[in-house]
Order: sequence, then C-alpha cells, then structure tokens
Amino acid sequence: MRFRVLGPVCLEPRTPSAPKQRAVLATLLVRAGAVVPAGALFDELWPDGPPRTAATTLQVYVSHLRKALIQGAHGRGPLETRPPGYLLRVEPGELDLRRFEELFSRGRAAFGACDFAAASGALGDALALWSGPALSGVPQGEVLMAAAVRLDELRLEALELRIEADLRLGRHHEVTGELMELARAHPLREQLHCQLMEALRRAGRTTDALRAYRAVHRSLHDELGVTPGPALVRLHARVLSSHASEPVTAAAVAAAPAGRPRAGSRRASGGPLPDVRASRAHRRSP
Repeated sequence: MRFRVLGPVCLEPRTPSAPKQRAVLATLLVRAGAVVPAGALFDELWPDGPPRTAATTLQVYVSHLRKALIQGAHGRGPLETRPPGYLLRVEPGELDLRRFEELFSRGRAAFGACDFAAASGALGDALALWSGPALSGVPQGEVLMAAAVRLDELRLEALELRIEADLRLGRHHEVTGELMELARAHPLREQLHCQLMEALRRAGRTTDALRAYRAVHRSLHDELGVTPGPALVRLHARVLSSHASEPVTAAAVAAAPAGRPRAGSRRASGGPLPDVRASRAHRRSP
C-alpha cells in the first residue's frame, strides 16, 4: 500500500475516482494516526454547509474507501471507525509525507553539523518525493487548503536549505540555472534571490548579480511597498564592492564607444541603484 499527497493525491494500487472520496482520503492522510471527527469531514466536503444527507453520504464514501484499502479478501484494513469519527493507520514507508519529513529532519541535522554533503543528499532525496503542488487534484476545504500551504512552504524551505548546502560545497555553477528559474517563479522570496546573487557573484558574474538585485528590489517595491531586507542589502553591497574592483581590460576599453560608460557599469545599466535601508523595521517605502 502506498499513499501520496506530495503532488496529486494518490492511493496505490488504485486511487478512488470520485473527487469527494479522494478529499476524504486526503483529509485522513494529513492527519494519519489521529481521529478525524465526522464534523471536520463535513466541513471539508461541504464548506457552505452539509446537506441533510451528509452523514449517510459520508458513510458511503468511507465504505468505498475501506474496500479500496483492503488488499485481497483477508486482513483488517487500515481505516477504522473511532468515535467521534475515523482514523487511518499508516505503516512506516507507506506515506510519502512522512518519508519527506524524516529526510528533511535528517538533512537539517546534517546541515547544522556542517556535513553539507550529507545534508544535500538527504534534502535532495526528500525533494525527489514531490510530483507537483501538495494535495492537488481534490476539492479543498479549510483543512486541506491549510495543509497544502504548509506543505508547499516546507518544500520551499527544504529546497532553500539544499541549495545552501550546495553553495557551501562550492557548487554555485550547478545551481545557478535552477536558481534563475526559482527566482522567476518566486519573485518575493528573498532567500532564493540572495542565493541567486551569491551564486552569480562566486561565478564572477557581478553584473548579472546586480541585475538580479534590481529585479527583486522592483518586485518588493511594486508588490508589497517595501525595500529588500538586511541580508539582500548586505549582499548587494558585497557584489557592488566586487564589481567595482573588477579589472578593466585594454580590449574592453578599445571596444567601448567614446564618451559612453563601459557595459555593466551602474551608469550604463540605468543609473545608480536605489539606496535601501538595512533594517527590517524601516523597510516600508514612503
């Protein structure tokens, strides 16, 4: 038996076809090992209020689930009736969410111990369990929506930590392309933009790092009305220092048109970058 919630909700060997039946399965899985009250399942299945037939309909869904969960004609199934609701027992290795949490915890511990190779490996294995947005393919009420948000946030945290471990291992060239894609997908996620700038800086691509800063600065200002936080500001200053110390070759001077600044300079890229404040307490723009 295999259960998957890190992507489309799936039961192996056979996933229920009815959407609400899958929603019952998903709700039981995110609370696996605990009793889920029937009232909570009513709220999840019928957010605008349960119909008069809700109790009977839920019993039908549970009955169909029991049949899908019992392998063969013998043996006790993992779905139990426990007043005031139902409990789904999950054995070790059956639920991808539990495996993810175990690997994430192992990777975090290895990172804390400065074993970055082990951290990268464990976190990479944890992320490989994902096949899309958490709990997708089912109608979501409050419980499943909250669980999906929490799980997707955990995925990003694991991803950021795995990339940080790779950067500590000197793998900046390997993660640059991935970080560019992630920065576009998450324009307000400052940690990812910090990591992108750092990878570019280490690769000697300071002009690209400055462009990355300008992009996140613009996104934060336009979307939230704030300026970048202290980590981004410090890294920006560090990149500026590296950029200013880059040697200008004779070939570059000869190739540049007279009277125009060399490509990549702050003036050539649209004037000086905005002066941002380093304290979160003063991030709000006027």
